[in-house]
Amino acid sequence: MARRQIPKTLVLFLRKRWAFFLALVIGVFILLGALCVWLPSTSLYKNAVNRLWSSGHYTLAYYLNRSDSALALREGAYYFGGGDYDLDRAAHCYQLALHLTPGVLWGHYQIARINFVEGHLDEALQEINAELVANPTNLRSLYVRGLIDDARHDLPAAEADFTQFVAWAPTEWAGYNDLSFVLAEEMQYTRAEQVVAQAFKKVPNAASNPWLWNSIGLAQLNELHYTQAATSFAEAKKVADQMTPRRWHYAYPGNDPASAAESIAAFRQAIDANLATAQKGPVF
Repeated sequence: MARRQIPKTLVLFLRKRWAFFLALVIGVFILLGALCVWLPSTSLYKNAVNRLWSSGHYTLAYYLNRSDSALALREGAYYFGGGDYDLDRAAHCYQLALHLTPGVLWGHYQIARINFVEGHLDEALQEINAELVANPTNLRSLYVRGLIDDARHDLPAAEADFTQFVAWAPTEWAGYNDLSFVLAEEMQYTRAEQVVAQAFKKVPNAASNPWLWNSIGLAQLNELHYTQAATSFAEAKKVADQMTPRRWHYAYPGNDPASAAESIAAFRQAIDANLATAQKGPVF
């Protein structure tokens, strides 16, 4: 039986119809793509995403923000311990901020801190150096670089960075404390004690700081000044026993807040061990 042929006019009609439909679909996708590129750049869209963030719809705002550098920085701070602790999201937010505003203040700085917490020391060093290039007046970066230097066992570099930071921020205790720690690692115990002694003179409320008391006690212990060390560790213990998770997180803002209780317990145990060693005195 002969096969029935479709009229040529119908074939042409069907081909034109499918071609029109295909062109329409492609046009719609192009239009949607252009809309997706254009819409996030509008002030209307940015304001809407900011309102979502301000009203507590953090996850939705996180996914929708594609063009607001300032909001990306706020989101990064939130996910880096400011309300939640999600290092992947925090890093994404800071990278977005840098993509939108190259060299934006705190961008490379915060990514460096995230890399440091995660143990990616080479990447952390690259990022903190990038921050210093982009924002050379942000000398707080010297403190972070000092921490990275110390973790990389580059003690001379760590000493230099902490020394410069202390000169720039003479009323902040952390610079003195970490400089003293590095000097102790270099077995410069007298200088380590002198650094913390300066902190007690210049840092407000230093007498209620258990880290400073513990650091000066360690320097005194290594100098074989057992009585002085025992007194310092006793002061450290008195203050550390009143330590709250909130204060601990304030001192270590880059760490997971959920680990604060465990970290406080470990710190207290270390002080107790140091105090016991100092009270025991020399071993002959």
